[in-house]
Amino acid sequence: MNKILDLSKKLLERWRQGNRNLSALKAGKNLKPKGIWFGVTDRCNSHCTHCHIWQKAPSLNPLKLEEIEKAFRDPLLSEVEFIVNSGGEALLRADIVELIKLESKLFPGVILDLSTNGLLPDRAIAVVKEILQAGIKINVGVSLDGLGDEHDKVRGVPGNFAKVDYLLNQLNLLRKEYPILLRPLIGFTLSDLTIDSYQGVKDYASKLGVECMPQWYNQSDFYDNSISRPEASKEKMVAAVKNQPNTIIREKWLRLLNGKSIKFKCFAAQTFFVLKADGQVAPCLSFWDSNFGNVREQTPTEIWQSAKADEVRKLVASCPGCLNSWGVTWSISAAFYPWLWFYLRQPKAIWERLKRKD
Repeated sequence: MNKILDLSKKLLERWRQGNRNLSALKAGKNLKPKGIWFGVTDRCNSHCTHCHIWQKAPSLNPLKLEEIEKAFRDPLLSEVEFIVNSGGEALLRADIVELIKLESKLFPGVILDLSTNGLLPDRAIAVVKEILQAGIKINVGVSLDGLGDEHDKVRGVPGNFAKVDYLLNQLNLLRKEYPILLRPLIGFTLSDLTIDSYQGVKDYASKLGVECMPQWYNQSDFYDNSISRPEASKEKMVAAVKNQPNTIIREKWLRLLNGKSIKFKCFAAQTFFVLKADGQVAPCLSFWDSNFGNVREQTPTEIWQSAKADEVRKLVASCPGCLNSWGVTWSISAAFYPWLWFYLRQPKAIWERLKRKD
């Protein structure tokens, strides 16, 4: 009963916010960001086959903690609810603990995510422990694209799976100590490289009691992987996607696989944005090179209200749609009505949502 009430309250609040957001856009007003994808560093110690960030030259002068604090204190960001701390490899940032503590202090009640490839398990455990000891709630996403050598081959680093396995088991032990604060997750990139490993990873996650979150293989300048890859068997991909929880993103995956449009009202550069390690601001990962300001040179408010930002918003409006999980989720939450139509089409999804532990 409590879950039903909580879900009802969330839906009611999303309905209120959705109407406010859509009305503001219709009136030509800009919205305040709710979500930030923060590339806390663009250095990476992995050698992934499907991503070439590790081949790029890293920023020579990444944002310092005091610069981040100055930017995050801007009134524009007073309604931030979600921050994804990613990279590169986020744990390569020396002051990652201090950064997350700062985010927690500046944005009370914020949902914080920390992404890692698992290559630094001892550092990951030490970082997460310190965050939990400070009473901060954190989701820790660990990349896993196969079991044993399968994962190591995709990620390009021998011994990566053993480190990920160790890290996930240690996070599980920490979760017993901090059941309210810690939520470990497995991030699985679904592609031609990994399709045959999906069920094995899913079973592994189930055995650990850790949620497995398959991600679509996104191609963009962010990953420097724009060259087309061979496509996996459509039958295999459809089966893998159908094997996932019934969500609006799953529905869009299936539409794409069947050659149908997945365009939606995207709120990139409206209710969320990308902050790069060097201070550049972009709308999303798909339009990674469409920078419209730098928090070192302008305040977030000045950037948001600039003519360049308006140009980028027009570019976003022309996008045919993507399957980036946080981009889709944040956009659909901002509009609300896509959720409503989805639940009307898929009433069983409400029951599945209620059965989830989170």
